[in-house]
Amino acid sequence: MIQAVGWSAYFACHLAGQKDLPFRPWEEIRRRQSRRIRRMMRYAWRNVPYYRETMSRLGIRPEQIRNAEDLKKLPVVERSDLQRDPGAFVSRAVNLSRCLRIQSSGSSGAPKTVWHDPASLFQNAAHGERERSMIVRAIGKPNGYRETVIVAPIHPSQKAVQEFVREHGFFPESMRVKRQYLLLSDPPEKNIELINEFQPDLLYAYGSYVEMIFNCLRKRGLTWHAPKAILYSSDHLSHTLREYITGECGIPVFTVYGCVEVLKIAFGCEQYRGLHLNSDLYPVWIADRNGSESEPGEAGEVIVSNLVNRASVLLNYRLGDLASVSAEPCPCGRSLPLISYPVGRVDEVIELPDGSLIHPIAFREVCLREQGILQYQVRQIAPAAFRVSLVTAPEASPRELSRGIRERFRQRFGDAVTAEVAIVDELERTPAGKTPAVISLRRQSSDSAASAPRSADPC
Repeated sequence: MIQAVGWSAYFACHLAGQKDLPFRPWEEIRRRQSRRIRRMMRYAWRNVPYYRETMSRLGIRPEQIRNAEDLKKLPVVERSDLQRDPGAFVSRAVNLSRCLRIQSSGSSGAPKTVWHDPASLFQNAAHGERERSMIVRAIGKPNGYRETVIVAPIHPSQKAVQEFVREHGFFPESMRVKRQYLLLSDPPEKNIELINEFQPDLLYAYGSYVEMIFNCLRKRGLTWHAPKAILYSSDHLSHTLREYITGECGIPVFTVYGCVEVLKIAFGCEQYRGLHLNSDLYPVWIADRNGSESEPGEAGEVIVSNLVNRASVLLNYRLGDLASVSAEPCPCGRSLPLISYPVGRVDEVIELPDGSLIHPIAFREVCLREQGILQYQVRQIAPAAFRVSLVTAPEASPRELSRGIRERFRQRFGDAVTAEVAIVDELERTPAGKTPAVISLRRQSSDSAASAPRSADPC
């Protein structure tokens, strides 16, 4: 009990000021960021094998890395590095028996194993106030509300983190969020029925599953207990459906961006201009194809440093996501810089027979220009052949949509590229419950390798 009270006090200490921090001057936020960078570099040098060995080999001393720009002096850590030897990134200063072990779904390759120390998890809960303050305004109560969380059937990291904080901290019953956990693998009809019984104030799910729920409601004419707010993450929610939910249904929609390696990279605000980077906690830069920093507005690979977690330490880590940084400030008044909604993953880049590469955002432009398309998924079935699956509005004409998509493919990619079009009720999901917009031959090869028998995880 004493330890639980201590962790709750630690949470309260870090909670103070989080609601207002995103609005503070950028210079102040950057100073906070630099202090965290200097502390983490000293810590990594002393305690983490990978950084001690790599920095010694390259002749880099921790005092040479003092700010976000200096972090680029470190080699970029690839996902394959973490998959191959997760122990190399684990601090010798932590007791792993007290940490939370999270494993990724492996939907983009072999699973990744990451440990989070208790202090980082309670900090993570406190940092969530940055987006939670908007949700609280929408639902009208700061504590004791009801939340339905629809999680992946494999390695549900949201549930693991939430339950760790709840079990190790002491919070009065009146402050506790009452949560209902449902599965992404279950059909929306089943989960709608369970939502109606629980009557949540907040619904939290993958963006694609939110789309499934609303498509089901509209197509089947079902009634449901509409939540006061919706929070989504992990994959895409279409602009069309978000406008329908916020406009026609009057339900505010919020989003967060994170992963098992870095829990709270960014969050969306009321302006829907993109995602605000938690730069004081997780500095991000965008790399172009040559490894240089991309210009604002230019899509590239997301590279992030986790300045919070001291169990598995990851600095200058390539996530595999594609996004761009905005040069324009957000009208909401927050000083935290904006990043675009991630537009895909590196393994979703399509390579055509002539060697040219197609960014996944090109398929969004091709598919979503047709009226009546609610969701799309493009699968590369051969180097120059694609299958396009569409979820459409009830009033849409399948024949017209199919003809329009095939013609846009021809115009955009040339006569040598073919596209077959199928109207479906539901898009294909990964084992983790996600619905990737683009499935390249490269990704299919990676997934096949990941599903092949492997030796037991030594961790």
